[in-house]
Formats: sequence, structure tokens, C-alpha cells
Amino acid sequence: MLKIVRDLLRMGAIVLCASVAAGAACAAKPAGKEPAAAVKPVGIGFAGPLANPILKSARDGALLAIEERNARQLSAAHGARPAMQFVLLEQDDRSESHLAQYTAQYFVRSGVIGVIGHWSADVALAVADTYEEHAIAQMMFTASTPQFTEKGYKTAFRLLSSSDRTAAYLAESALATLGARRVAVVANNSAFGQSLAKAFIEQMAARREPAQVVYQTTVSSKTSDFNAALQALEASQPDLILFSANALQVAPFVNSVARSKLASSLLLTGGSVNQKFSLPSGSRMSLYTLEPDADLRDCPAWKGFLERFEQRFKRPPSSFSRYAYNAANTLMEAAVQAGGGGPRLLAELRQKSYKGLSGPIAFDKNGNARNDFYTLYRNGAAGWAPLKEFSSGAAPACH
Repeated sequence: MLKIVRDLLRMGAIVLCASVAAGAACAAKPAGKEPAAAVKPVGIGFAGPLANPILKSARDGALLAIEERNARQLSAAHGARPAMQFVLLEQDDRSESHLAQYTAQYFVRSGVIGVIGHWSADVALAVADTYEEHAIAQMMFTASTPQFTEKGYKTAFRLLSSSDRTAAYLAESALATLGARRVAVVANNSAFGQSLAKAFIEQMAARREPAQVVYQTTVSSKTSDFNAALQALEASQPDLILFSANALQVAPFVNSVARSKLASSLLLTGGSVNQKFSLPSGSRMSLYTLEPDADLRDCPAWKGFLERFEQRFKRPPSSFSRYAYNAANTLMEAAVQAGGGGPRLLAELRQKSYKGLSGPIAFDKNGNARNDFYTLYRNGAAGWAPLKEFSSGAAPACH
């Protein structure tokens, strides 16, 4: 990609560059000529708590997708101006609903065609009315609460499956794969944490395996103090604990359980695979996580993405990097086909199938992903290793 851009610069082509600075673009003028009016880049918003490294990695995934597409279109234009170039506008909403309202208004004023984010279901729902009013596609690459697509928004699109599907795979993992019989559920008070815990308990009750929920509690999504829950867990002696919370709260909980007297297995949810855990010597705890998407280690598309990402950002991507990369590519392809944003783009997203790193991306009438892949991982001395894969239909494209 970089070679293409350098070649085009030598030829005198105008280059518009996606920038991590909100609204910024750069242009190189042909030597000795006054160019015609520059083509205004099409804005794509990105919102989340950008102080967190995981969210930064997701932002970088979206940025890489934009840079790659801009370079391909320059190459295909043979020195002429491409019909459409894109720019990433990022905003740090700190995953706070009141700040996200200002972020959403900024995106409206900036004329973006779509937004990748926000990070949590609570925040995504808080701004969904604004995007609906202005026909701005909201591409959720994290939040899985069913309410996001159940409210009838024409602008709501979810790239990962809903928590109902996640709960079914979690229950199968807990009962059939891990053989749990005494299960505890600890959920934070976010929309995601609560909806997933509720669906998981319902799935447990609907299955024939002789298992029971021996303890259930809710903790604050802001806390790192789990002492009260740990005392109750030690008293109930579960053989498996499900922690239903977002990835940013996982490490404090894992570390708290590892220091306790519990010998339980711990089952985590999406995003945990991005974190490294080294359990204390003598710990009897086993650590598992169920992650959206297939295990892509042997996929050529993933290997190419990994190489390009590391070359561009000098660090490996997270799972959220590829989710945001898929979201940005899907949005841009739909925009090119629709000739821009607005209702035509929203209709395009619901009608077509798009290429993702692990397989086709398509949405149903409510904006839910039609296909889902999940992988159960176990943590060991060498890190996370895949244990079992789940899917709603066809196998991933690379398997």
C-alpha cells in the first residue's frame, strides 16, 4: 500500500489521507500545477473510551481499513481523482452516556455517513435516537444486548451476534464441554452484563444437564472491589463461575478470584482473549473465555491483516481491531455502492453481503448479523488456545 501511495505522489496525484485527528486530511499537490477544488473526504465517526489501549487498537483497525481503501482507489483511478475518499473522525466519549450525546451531535454537524461504536450497549442506546433522526448508520462492533436492534431503528447494525446467541454457546460450553454442575453468575449492572446473565440462566434452565445456579449477584460496572462477592462464592462452592461484564473489568475480577481459596473454573466473555493472565503458583483455578468470531490463526486473510497492522502501528492487533476493521470496510463498500450516505446507504447495508476477515457479513431486517462464529478458549502457560468452535451455519471462510 505504501509503495502505491509513494508512486502516486511521484506522479503528482492528489492524496487525501485518513487521520486520527478529528476531521483532518492531508493533500499533496501536483508539481507545477494548481489543482481543481479538492474532493471533500467522506467522514466516518469512531467513538469510545479512547484512553483504553483496547479501544485504541479498535480505532487503529478502522483507520487501517480507511487508509487501505483510499490507497486502492487512488491506484484504480490511474492518477485521476477517485470518486470517493474517506476520513476517520474520532471522539473520546469515555463510555459515558452524557458525553456521548455531545459526540453524536459533533458527528451530525460533521456530516458523517456512519459511526463505528459506541463501546457499550448503554451508551449506544443513549445516542441511537440521534443517529436515527439524521439517517447515520451506527455500526456496533462490541455491544450485544438485544435491545439495540429490537427498537426498530433503521440505522442500527450489529456486526457481532446478540447476547441471546452468546448465552446459548456459553451454556453449551459450561455444561456440555466443561461439565459444570454447580454454577455461579456474577454480572455487572450494565445492559450487556445483565442481558447476558439473564439469557445464560434461561439457557441453563432449558437444558437437560443436571446443573443448578448456586449463587447469583450483580456488581457495579465501575468497581474493582469484589470482596463481598468472593465471600459468597467461597460459601457456595461453585465448580464454575460465569463473569458477565465487558472486557475492561475482567482483569480485576480474575486477579481477585485467583487470590481467593476458590478452585472453580472461571468462564469469561468477549474481549478477554486480548489480555494475558498469569495465575499465582498453586492456583487451582481454570480460566476460559468465549469469544465472538472464529479462531483465525490459520486464515490467510487474518495473517495478511496481522502483518499490515503490525507494520502500520508497531504492535499486534486485538480482536476488537478486526471487528472495527470489518465494520469500516462494510460501511465504505456500502457507501460506494449507494453513492454516499443517508437512506440509500441504510438500504444498501440491509440488502447486500460484504466480505469480512472470517467470512461474509450480512444483516437481517433489524440490523442483526446473519452469521455468527464463536470460539471457546482455555488459558494456559502459552496463553489462550482454542478449545471448541461454534457457528450458526456455514463454517468460517478460512476453515
